[in-house]
Amino acid sequence: MNLTINHSNVYVVSDIHNDADGFIAMLKVIGFSADDTLIIDGDIFDRGDKPVELYFEILKHPNIYVIQGNHDVWVKREIFEKYANEQVGEYISYNTVSLLEQRLTPVDMIDLAKWIDSKPYYINLALDGEKFQIAHAQTYLTPERLWDKSKLYMGDGHYEEFIRGREENDAFISVVGHTATEERKIWKSESGRTIRIDCGVGYKCYQCNGQLGAIRLNDRKEFYV
Repeated sequence: MNLTINHSNVYVVSDIHNDADGFIAMLKVIGFSADDTLIIDGDIFDRGDKPVELYFEILKHPNIYVIQGNHDVWVKREIFEKYANEQVGEYISYNTVSLLEQRLTPVDMIDLAKWIDSKPYYINLALDGEKFQIAHAQTYLTPERLWDKSKLYMGDGHYEEFIRGREENDAFISVVGHTATEERKIWKSESGRTIRIDCGVGYKCYQCNGQLGAIRLNDRKEFYV
C-alpha cells in the first residue's frame, strides 16, 4: 500500500496485543485528532484481555490505518476455519477468539476476520519529502514481489541482522515491530534508518516488563503509556 501525507502528524504504534486501555490512553497522550494519521503496525490481537474493546475503538477512527501482524493473521485464520469452514493456512491459537466469542455473533466474527484480511502487509509512506516503509517484522525493497508474504510479518533468515540495523537501504527508513526491544523503549539504529517500536506491552499479562510506545514520524518524538 502506498500512502502520501503532507503537513500532517503521522504516528505509528505496534504490538498492542489486546491492551485496549493502553491504546485509548495513548490516543490521549499524543492528542490524536481528526487531522492526524495513526498507523498500527500489526499485532492488534492476542495475550491481553480486551480484544473487542480495542477493535471497536479502532473502528471509530477513519484516520487509523492497520497493517497485518502475525497474531492478526492467526486470528483471522482461526475464525475462517471455525466459522466459514475455510482452510486458509496454519495458525497458533491464543486467547483472542475465545474472548471475541463471548461478545460477538458468528456473523460479527466473520466480519472481523474479513476486516483483518482486507488490511495491507506493509505501507510505503511518503511524508513531507521523507520515505518510510512500515511493516510488522521486516521491510523489503520490492515487497509487492514477495511470494511469501509471511516474511513481512515474521521476518526471514536475515531477520536478526535486520533488527540490529545491519541490513538497511537508502530507499526508505524502516519502521517495524514484532520483536520487543531490549530496553522496552523505541530503538533507532545508528544511521536512524531502522526504527523498532514494539516496547513489550504484550508481555505485561505474563507479569513481565513492557509498555506501549508510539513514534511521531515527522520529528521522531516518542510517546509511552
